[in-house]
Amino acid sequence: MPVAPSGTTITTTTTGTMTLHTTTVPTGTARAVGAMDLALPATFEAFYTLHHDRYLAYARAHMSSTAAAAALREAFGELATHWSHVLRRPNPTAEAWEKLVRRVGRRAPALTAGTTSYVQYQVVVLHHLAGCSVNAVADTTGLEPCRVRYLLRTWSPPGRCGSSRIGADLSKTVPR
Repeated sequence: MPVAPSGTTITTTTTGTMTLHTTTVPTGTARAVGAMDLALPATFEAFYTLHHDRYLAYARAHMSSTAAAAALREAFGELATHWSHVLRRPNPTAEAWEKLVRRVGRRAPALTAGTTSYVQYQVVVLHHLAGCSVNAVADTTGLEPCRVRYLLRTWSPPGRCGSSRIGADLSKTVPR
């Protein structure tokens, strides 16, 4: 069964031609009062499945696994809450990506990567630390693949002109 952003199991009920996806989410109170059932749109579940691992790799490049998982839960929780609004945006993928990047940025400082822009930094971390292909970076960030390629080509790593890696110390940040 797929796993919801909260870490709980999703159950699927099919009635006639309609399928309802239900997730049980703990209430989060100090004492266990019960649980509440939330219906997550299938589009959100698909988005979560597609992007979770890359989002986690980006977050883990900046913080511990525990902190990265917490940042992801918060980001996906925010996305789930505002999912219909996100889908109405011109580029829902970019909108969702920015929510994650803001969460990570609030919790951890940027790495020293020698980038010239905020977007180039994100592309470099996803490609060189998280090991994402150019197309995977584009799919994750909402950028066009040609822009991703340009940002990677114009990047000059600190202390290693023309190198294709951020550095040995940073490449160990994200487990493969």
